[in-house]
Amino acid sequence: MRMNGSAGKGFLAMTALLACAVVALATCGAAVASTHSAGVAPPKVNRSWYFAEGSTDWGFEEFVCVQNPTPSNGVVQARYMLSNGGGQIISVPFTLPAYSRATINVADVVPGADVAVRVDSNVDVVCERSMYWNNRIEGSDSIGVTAPSNTWYLAEGCTNYGFEEFVCIQNTGAKSSTVNITYNTPAGPRKRAPIAVAALSRKTIKVNDDIPPSDVSVTLNATQPVVAERSMYWDNRRGGHDSIGTTAPAKSWFMAEGSTKWGFDTYVLVQNPSAADAKVDMTFLTENGRKDAPAMVVKAGARKTVDTRTLVGDADFSTSVTANQGVICERSMYWNNGTGKAGHDTIGVTAPADNCYMAEGTTLYGFETYVLIANPNGEENIVNVFYATPHGQEIGPQVIIPPWSRATVNVNNDLPNSDVSIQVSGNLKIVAERAMYWHNRGGGTDSIGYMENSNEP
Repeated sequence: MRMNGSAGKGFLAMTALLACAVVALATCGAAVASTHSAGVAPPKVNRSWYFAEGSTDWGFEEFVCVQNPTPSNGVVQARYMLSNGGGQIISVPFTLPAYSRATINVADVVPGADVAVRVDSNVDVVCERSMYWNNRIEGSDSIGVTAPSNTWYLAEGCTNYGFEEFVCIQNTGAKSSTVNITYNTPAGPRKRAPIAVAALSRKTIKVNDDIPPSDVSVTLNATQPVVAERSMYWDNRRGGHDSIGTTAPAKSWFMAEGSTKWGFDTYVLVQNPSAADAKVDMTFLTENGRKDAPAMVVKAGARKTVDTRTLVGDADFSTSVTANQGVICERSMYWNNGTGKAGHDTIGVTAPADNCYMAEGTTLYGFETYVLIANPNGEENIVNVFYATPHGQEIGPQVIIPPWSRATVNVNNDLPNSDVSIQVSGNLKIVAERAMYWHNRGGGTDSIGYMENSNEP
């Protein structure tokens, strides 16, 4: 085990954090109220988090989870930007103690509205946003982004097969931003008319209104920096998922989770926003070693959907993607436990790292929590798993992962009936994700976690 540098300090901080269980949401409003302090001044901003998607209308519940993994008390303040362009609503700042977490129920401040959120703090907090609907039969979750950008890429998207797709754009600046969108489809790029997003507001685009039934990725360019997310729903919103985008293509992508067993269907979405065709190689890291897929070409300005079952057969696996030029990759998974199709989705990571931290997890209340670990190396990797619980640190299993392979850790087997945060630390660099399911897998979410190298400050 390597616990030197910031990795060791990060794990010690995690032992004081409670996992963000869905069932705890009923008390979210009280959690924030208890952290308020009279006369707290607005924070001198050290870090901000941005969430373009969000709604307390249409039957949605929205919560923003704010973690303070630092040894200092922090001051946190949320700002809400609505779709009517009427400016922002600034909430009351509150004190967030060291090594603690608060949950903001957005409806307490902004009921019945589509809303984007900015969270500011004077310490290095970490923020996620969860949304639930249909009596919480299904949900989506996304970490935020720490800065707006003039350019965003969103690889997944579909207006076919009954899918609804929405692109949410948040303008946190003081000037209106003109946003140009190019849709990358299997038939090539298609442009839409520019739109203006007013200062301190949120705008929603329904992609179905622009693109007839098709798979589609999005490239967004703005005159003033904005934040963009994409949400998808299906079967009259029985299911749905959401993902942040990326601000730049990359030549390599890694996705730890993936399965064509247990009733799962897994798709890898590859977006090529450039003016030249991209040659793409895909390798699957299974429990029995690597399996290389035939090389494929993703046309210029196009998007390709890869049905992994046709390439890897019946397997649990991770995916490594390399290309001769920059592309964007996401992975979607769908399943049906008999109550309707559910699904989750996440963008990949562009590089493995020494450690991966996953703050959310629980084995209480019927939840299943899994850690998916990929060893993208040509030699055996010794990987240690550690659990941070409300009662302190628990040592998890040591997993020896063969070269170019994937391992699955069932947290319920190691730590039944507990909220839990997770650290995965490899002797060699790893990629890890955490998947959670509830209601007998009637719903589920997935996260890429926070990747960190041991020698980082």
